Amino acid sequence: MIYLINKEIFYGGVILSTHHATTKDITKIAIMSALVFIATYLIKIPSLNGYTHIGDSMIIISALILGKKKGALAAGLGASLCDLLSGYMQYIIATFFIKAIMVIIICTTVEKLINKTKLAWIIGSIVGCTFQVLGYALFESLLYGFAGAIASIPSNIIQSITGIVIAMVLANILEKSNVFEKLKNA
Repeated sequence: MIYLINKEIFYGGVILSTHHATTKDITKIAIMSALVFIATYLIKIPSLNGYTHIGDSMIIISALILGKKKGALAAGLGASLCDLLSGYMQYIIATFFIKAIMVIIICTTVEKLINKTKLAWIIGSIVGCTFQVLGYALFESLLYGFAGAIASIPSNIIQSITGIVIAMVLANILEKSNVFEKLKNA
């Protein structure tokens, strides 16, 4: 559970932030966590070591709308909750950190690029998703050995590419309808 106590955000007894968290911040994080969970849970294709899904598209949208810290929290919570409820308990902690770091990498990459255009977000998403593929390969090498980890890489690459494409299409639609700016500034 996420708790707001004395303007500090707590998750599992750990202080996540000491800035002034507003009800809007917590609501945005909860909504994006739910969207990540739904996109991951509802459409999933079983693969060798887990499943392939379209949740990465909502993780990228979380980065676009919420930014580095809030987007990382939403991504980690939504994706790890899906692992919990799907019966992949061995992945919960790894998923939380891999997805959260993925958002941090996406946002940091975009911040470092001079021209913060759609191309910057595509590059950031590619770099973040590359980390995700490598992060899961490393984690799965601990669980299943080198061969098991290598075998899961193609499905993680397909998942990442699909997520980037869906996210960019959704971002374009949200931007053209002016919903994107309203969500960012709400």
